[in-house]
Amino acid sequence: MTAERILALVGGGLCWWTLAAAQPLEFFPLSSVKPGLHGVGKTVFQGAAVEDFHVEILGVLEKVGPQQSIILARLSGEKVDQYGVFAGMSGSPVYIDGKLVGAVAYAFTFATAPIAGITPIQEMVDVFKEHPGIPIRLTRRSTPASLYDIDSLRQVPDGWRTAELDPGPAFPSMHGVGRLQPIQMPLNLSGFSRSALGPFSGTLNALNFMPAFGGAAAAGDEWRNAPLVPGSTVAVQLVRGDMEVSASGTVTHINGDRIYAFGHPFLSVGYTDLPLAKAAVLGVVPTLMVSQKLSATLETVGAIRQDRSTGILGMKGETPRMIPVNLRLATSRGESREFRYEVVTDSFLTPFLVAFTVQNSIVSSERSIGGQTLRLKCRIALKGFPEVTFENSVSNLLSSSAIAGVAAAAPVDFLLTSGFDDIVMERIDVEIAAFESTREAVLDKVWQDVAEARPGEEVGITVFLRKPNGEVTSEKYPVRIPDGMTPGPLKIMVGDGITITRQDARAETAEFIPRNVGQLVRAINNLKKNDRLYIRLFREQQGAVIGGQGLPGLPPSLLALYDSKKTSGDVQPIKHVVFVEHELPATEFVITGQRVIEINIKG
Repeated sequence: MTAERILALVGGGLCWWTLAAAQPLEFFPLSSVKPGLHGVGKTVFQGAAVEDFHVEILGVLEKVGPQQSIILARLSGEKVDQYGVFAGMSGSPVYIDGKLVGAVAYAFTFATAPIAGITPIQEMVDVFKEHPGIPIRLTRRSTPASLYDIDSLRQVPDGWRTAELDPGPAFPSMHGVGRLQPIQMPLNLSGFSRSALGPFSGTLNALNFMPAFGGAAAAGDEWRNAPLVPGSTVAVQLVRGDMEVSASGTVTHINGDRIYAFGHPFLSVGYTDLPLAKAAVLGVVPTLMVSQKLSATLETVGAIRQDRSTGILGMKGETPRMIPVNLRLATSRGESREFRYEVVTDSFLTPFLVAFTVQNSIVSSERSIGGQTLRLKCRIALKGFPEVTFENSVSNLLSSSAIAGVAAAAPVDFLLTSGFDDIVMERIDVEIAAFESTREAVLDKVWQDVAEARPGEEVGITVFLRKPNGEVTSEKYPVRIPDGMTPGPLKIMVGDGITITRQDARAETAEFIPRNVGQLVRAINNLKKNDRLYIRLFREQQGAVIGGQGLPGLPPSLLALYDSKKTSGDVQPIKHVVFVEHELPATEFVITGQRVIEINIKG
């Protein structure tokens, strides 16, 4: 930092980094850590003031992970004796003879004494030594229901994914009693309804979060002007604006612009881009299970650039990229509510947070139990590419709001997990219309008015829809047989958009495979909707998808050539060839069901 920069900062007021830039600190070597040594730990119990607590070393657990150790220690002191090892303490630095040993990061479940696991500081620093590169994407698997603890996502397009998360070193024992595990991170929720947490509670627990509800606290100058030093409380901001979500922990070490914290993974997502903010502690709530720190998030001071097995690395003064979200809810009472907030940019967190905040927006005004229908429209502005548009409807008795939240997040997930690195979301707009009744219909049967037809002729298709009360409605639609159709049987499929989409995915009949962002946007924009029916004319014959485009009706010689080893991976065979597909007008119902009839084409 230049002298001019320091003078400019001091001239503008006493800022946290002018005091935090300390002289190089000597680390206490792990090899010198022995049972019986005594040290001092630092953390915040109230406000922004860092306080000391006593540490007695019990021993070192080696090889708890690949080249990882954990120092076991007994903590003591007036406040530690009262609270134990509490949520939010992760990262609290421990010193022996004035030298930094590591970060308090692990605790035993249901412990009756404040025994903690300390991550050695050298391991925290060493894990971040590799040269920064392009952010790596998460390894994912398709498990939509388990991610949000929702039994059925039948009205949500396939493709939802979850991450394989690294919880860090842990030592299992029977039924989890006595398990040494990462200290839970308080997840501070402002502007959230408690009922919104239900469908997502399993995921939050799996991510090692301990939700804490409450409004944003007012912070005086004393808190805001306090220097950021080892032992200070920091918050990882995930959502900010009309709704706020932040996870809190403690700073372990500051070296120039680099901030080391937590001592265990946040989510272990590697390279990342998350806001790092100062925080003040309102108090520590003692409980029989795990006491937790309640904190207020203050101003952003930098960005978290890496999140790995032994902690997080933040960079002072850097600005993370957030995605603005504008949500408009047309309530069942004819009112309009608007929410404006920002979410982080991350291939796992962004879809999850969109689902969570959309669900919260709905339950803040609408019923959580009982018949409900929600109509959803989502628009995503991309830098340098056309806008993404997506529509879906949800109607049932129990989990409409949760399913609507996941549906709103589905196109976000498609984009962020597509593998295309040049996708930049500039804005997400969500519109929801709520109705306090179910509006469902099942495709009961389909009739055709003729058994044979010639190319160019029209065939009348009558569709029968059955409502939950047993009432059946019918509508007739003319369908034109394409010119040039060869003689033989032709199948006509009538079904809702989601059922047809899923059937195509299972049968590998899709005629569109995105190879670039433009094709991906088109694929999302062409996703079928579940408030209307589709009529598809197709035949069971061989074809292929080449270069992302469907080529039906290829002669056997060309199919054999494209299916050779030389072109393996470039070609996807298809068994069903679709000649024409009609999207029928939108209805007031969420429709499910599919029927297939057959007509003979005459020469």
